[in-house]
Amino acid sequence: MKVPVVAAGGFKDGRGLVAALAYGAAGIAMGTRFLMTSDSPVPRATLERYITSDLTKIIVSTKVDGARMRMILNETLGRLENTGVIGRYWTALKSGLAFRKHAGIGYVEMIRSALANARANKLTLAETLMAANSPMLIQRSMVEGHPSEGVLPSGQVAGLIRDLSSAAEVIEKIVAEAEARLEALNTGRRDGAAAAE
Repeated sequence: MKVPVVAAGGFKDGRGLVAALAYGAAGIAMGTRFLMTSDSPVPRATLERYITSDLTKIIVSTKVDGARMRMILNETLGRLENTGVIGRYWTALKSGLAFRKHAGIGYVEMIRSALANARANKLTLAETLMAANSPMLIQRSMVEGHPSEGVLPSGQVAGLIRDLSSAAEVIEKIVAEAEARLEALNTGRRDGAAAAE
């Protein structure tokens, strides 16, 4: 059975699509590129942080919830990166309490859920506490529109994108670039074959 493979990570244009196809992929996935479109439901203030992001300020961090995540370095991530363990746990505790309120659950139910999560995933209590950080900090920036108060998950490619075209325009441009690239490659092959004769 043939399983289609979709390439992901760092794709934003037709050249990337052609490269992925050349390696045998069936297509490409572009999370950050489609996040950064005029059709995106992300608030405008947050999108502005994405389109003005510096390539060197997109980092991989474990300080949000213990897992490796690529994000744009903003005020909140900078604070977490430069805060000790106690400061990160304090942020996690605040996120956990905010999550409890957001979910409409009581303290006992929250504690039971945290303990069950810790047991099921073999996490320490500290790791379980930090697990509340990601959803609440992402909610703050990506839904509520406060990019300096949350975190900004991102692919490295965000540092190369400077526009908020529509999703349709992005697709049209990628297809046109890919077709032009393939035509140039085919023309080069034909010219090379003709020269060899």
